[in-house]
Amino acid sequence: MGPQSTSSPEVSLVVPTYNERENIAQLAERIHKALSGYSYELIVVDDNSPDDTSELAKNLSSKYPIRVIVRTNERGLASAVVAGFAQAKGEVIGVIDADLQHPPEFIPSLIKAVRDGADVAIASRYIKGGGIEGWTLKRKVISVGAKIPANILLSSARRIKDPLSGFFLFKKRVIDGATLSPTGYKILLEVLVRGKANRVVEVPYTFKERERGKSNLTAKEQINYLKHLSRLAWDDGGIKRFIKFCMVGASGTGVNLGLLAIFVEVAGMNKVWAQIPSYQISILTNFALNEFWTFSDRRTPGLRSFLIRALKFNLVSQVGWGINLGVYYVALKKAGIYYIVSQIIAIAVATMWNFSSNVIWTWRTKPKEAK
Repeated sequence: MGPQSTSSPEVSLVVPTYNERENIAQLAERIHKALSGYSYELIVVDDNSPDDTSELAKNLSSKYPIRVIVRTNERGLASAVVAGFAQAKGEVIGVIDADLQHPPEFIPSLIKAVRDGADVAIASRYIKGGGIEGWTLKRKVISVGAKIPANILLSSARRIKDPLSGFFLFKKRVIDGATLSPTGYKILLEVLVRGKANRVVEVPYTFKERERGKSNLTAKEQINYLKHLSRLAWDDGGIKRFIKFCMVGASGTGVNLGLLAIFVEVAGMNKVWAQIPSYQISILTNFALNEFWTFSDRRTPGLRSFLIRALKFNLVSQVGWGINLGVYYVALKKAGIYYIVSQIIAIAVATMWNFSSNVIWTWRTKPKEAK
């Protein structure tokens, strides 16, 4: 069977490649079988692989609807994907890896989700029915640890279980007019933050272990992810919000110490018992500043809502205090760390707990429409 016409395909699939000669033929064959009832094109964006991945892909274009883009001056998975987006002809654009860890047979499920109204359809490892094959516990912990800051700092990714998925489809209009400039390999975050997606749907799938070839995921790519996340979080407001939250926390410390001194030196209270009202009042001032400054854009009107947020903030703060004491004790007594350093560690951990809990719980906002 000859290649389908790619003049106006429904789906454009972008595949970034570097030294994937061992996988590209099987990938093209499996995609073609999976999409036998669809009009599609496969855009291979190759970073001038020394193993001649691009030459093999060009040869396969006589059999499958493949277009090959060879980049000689640029490198990187994310920029390769963006280059593919620019050449896509379909009204639906997808991203899939060449290493067969993303099963091509799952693509029709993502197409169905888009046809049913999703602006973005994500193949998700972390919702019910999804999973991962062949990963060690260490790799799973790293993966989950990488997505947590994205969920906390990026409003567009907050309700998404797998915001770092590399296997997804979206309507082309989502990125119309958007300037995409990702760093690293987590292109989905760029689409979610920069694009215009009203409805995001996650579809469960099982991530497969690489069968052949060598992974291109390196320590450099991990660093690039952190750079990318930082830039997105700054533009999305997450880092600015965190800075405000820390400034409020610092002011609360001043209130706490000032009132403690007044209660002890002026009112003559017991030094231990004086800590209770001074700490509780500092919680109230922190709440007020966060309510009307840090999270002013996420407030909902009404006295009842206000009081519920105040109660939640108090509970989060109490748990944070306990976390501070617990981490300080473990660092000091168990790990033998200098007491000042132990307290700095404890404050950092408690601050992250307080911020993430208040973002996700106290001042949570409904997503536009996530499923």
